[in-house]
Amino acid sequence: MIDLHAASAAGATGYTSQATVLLGNDGASLAGNPVLDGATLVGWGALTTIADTLLKVRLGSQDQLDTSNQQEWIGGAGSVAGHKHFWDYLYPSKAQRTLQIALNTGAGNTMGYFMDHYSSPNPVSVPRYGKALKNGLYSQVFGGALTAITWGTQAFSPTNAIPPGKYALLGAHVHQLTNYALIRFQHANFGGLFPGFPVVDVTKAAAAALVLDDPLLDPGYQFVVLSDFLKVPLCPTFNVTNQGTGLLIWMASITADTPQVTLNLAKLD
Repeated sequence: MIDLHAASAAGATGYTSQATVLLGNDGASLAGNPVLDGATLVGWGALTTIADTLLKVRLGSQDQLDTSNQQEWIGGAGSVAGHKHFWDYLYPSKAQRTLQIALNTGAGNTMGYFMDHYSSPNPVSVPRYGKALKNGLYSQVFGGALTAITWGTQAFSPTNAIPPGKYALLGAHVHQLTNYALIRFQHANFGGLFPGFPVVDVTKAAAAALVLDDPLLDPGYQFVVLSDFLKVPLCPTFNVTNQGTGLLIWMASITADTPQVTLNLAKLD
């Protein structure tokens, strides 16, 4: 299962370490470090406001190919990227993983995120357009505005009640974002992990224009894409009862937003 954690910093034109564990009970004790032993870093990335763009991004880790020079992506002064995701495969080490971001104008906040893979309880691989499964779209609006660069939570209790059963979470559509955000999920069936991914509101022309295309941003199928790319089952599974879904949505946005979230679920039984 994927576990998503994040860190933040004020934007600047020079490299700034994402050294503040994201507020709102992120779960990490040190920015960049996995929360449990046995993690493999399979993805990481950077987000900023639409008012600015990513100049360059750098990740340092003792597990890298070139530990002295680290990994560095340079968008340059002409960059229009407000979000950039990087696929990776780094075994865990005792050294801290450091993520640094430089902006073209230093106009806004930044967030850096880390996606760790763990051997996990009961994940499944689900075909994107599988005919053997019943898919359903269920929407939930956050009850109030998020605080910028801070995790906020919302119990997943859509107006149209979900029939009891076992479900796989394929991904999410997220709207009503000013810029970019992170989303992750909590459930008793997830073994204490928080599977999640970055999100872009593709209905906003400005946001769509300032993000580099990546299959991970395919709305509604992010966990399917992760499963396909990493060749391991990564769609989280959870049980819905007559008492409710038991699912909690966590979101962190670059600016204060009240997101509209639509989950794409596949019924497994």
